[in-house]
Amino acid sequence: MIQATNELILGIELNKNFAQITYFHQSVKEPVTLGMAGSGDQMMIPPALRQNAKGQWMIWNGEPVKDEEEPDLFRISDLFGKLERQEVLGDGERSFEPAELLTIYFKVCMSGLKLLTHNTKVHVMVTVKELTERWSSLIVEALERNNIDRKQIYLQDYLSSFYYYTVNQKKELWYQDVALLDYEEESIVGYVLHIDRSTRPAIARAQEVARQPMGDAVRDGRSDQEWKKEKDRLFFELLKKVFERRTISVSYLIGDYFNKSWAERSIQYLCYKRHAFQGKNLYSKGACYAAMERAGLIPGRDILFGGRDMIQRNIGMEMRIRGKDTFYPMISAGINWYEAHHVCEFILNHEREIRIISSPMEPGESIIHGMRLPGLPPRPNRSTRIRLTLYFSSPTTCVVEAEDLGFGGFYRSSGLSWSRTIKF
Repeated sequence: MIQATNELILGIELNKNFAQITYFHQSVKEPVTLGMAGSGDQMMIPPALRQNAKGQWMIWNGEPVKDEEEPDLFRISDLFGKLERQEVLGDGERSFEPAELLTIYFKVCMSGLKLLTHNTKVHVMVTVKELTERWSSLIVEALERNNIDRKQIYLQDYLSSFYYYTVNQKKELWYQDVALLDYEEESIVGYVLHIDRSTRPAIARAQEVARQPMGDAVRDGRSDQEWKKEKDRLFFELLKKVFERRTISVSYLIGDYFNKSWAERSIQYLCYKRHAFQGKNLYSKGACYAAMERAGLIPGRDILFGGRDMIQRNIGMEMRIRGKDTFYPMISAGINWYEAHHVCEFILNHEREIRIISSPMEPGESIIHGMRLPGLPPRPNRSTRIRLTLYFSSPTTCVVEAEDLGFGGFYRSSGLSWSRTIKF
């Protein structure tokens, strides 16, 4: 059950062709995808900006300036592509830093929600096809410049959004495997979400299981009519690969590419004793649902999603807390690597080595990772305080940093610090 709140929850999809925003607020019952006036497809926001003669920034839909209007001060198209390729963002006379222009883009996109953002805590989940360290830094900086608190900024990839969208639908739609069919880079790609309920908590994974190129090289000069039949055949063969040895309860088709005008046999096969839905906003809605869960508006469920950006291991240390030896958890499996961060302080006893313990999210053996502290000044037992920082630089790379803080006014800090990178 979704709880009512005055907070504004945003799910933003970014890709090279468009952006899309889905929001949730107490003024609506379910997440709503924002329309953008003036664009050809109102849910698809072009990745292009213009600054008119008055200095106002707005989304540029590619149309030329009208004869009666003064020329624009600045225009840029293919914004995400240029950010990806790290091109110069300018027109010869003016140039912008990547985060600066992305800040402007987010501000213009969110301007349609201006009334809802007034005196409201805003949570934002941004979803992209593949999240790199550079993209995560750019997105976070641009949103922070728009006065979004870092603690309310989240990031995830498309498959994570697929998972969150799926599990927020009626349960009967995902009691078995779920298929996602997307058209990307001139190929139809089939993904399958499987939830392993034999473990506690259950573990969900989404993976690519089939891919079929559909570009000009495959068409190979066929006439329109011949190409329709061939596309139908190729799509049908891909569906057989997706469905073989699996029980699929529902399939989701993304975008306008899939059309009954050519996919006659394949869509008939797709819908035989199965549910199938076609839409354009699955990823932004999934991002919105994920942000709602982070904000505590949707109750958690006994499922861990093991996505490619998810940490697969639990990390902690054995410590003595209030006189009892206990395991102190630091980072939990099942969260995105770019959200994994932990800082703590503790007092050493006899140790001159820190022992980090990692264990898999599925049943398996724990591993002890030692980090020596060479050069640490000799001091009596329990008179050295250490600050420990853990963060991830990739889904399988944990960075551990330790700093000698000394012990109050008795022993000054040596200024020493140590670092170790743990590869899983």
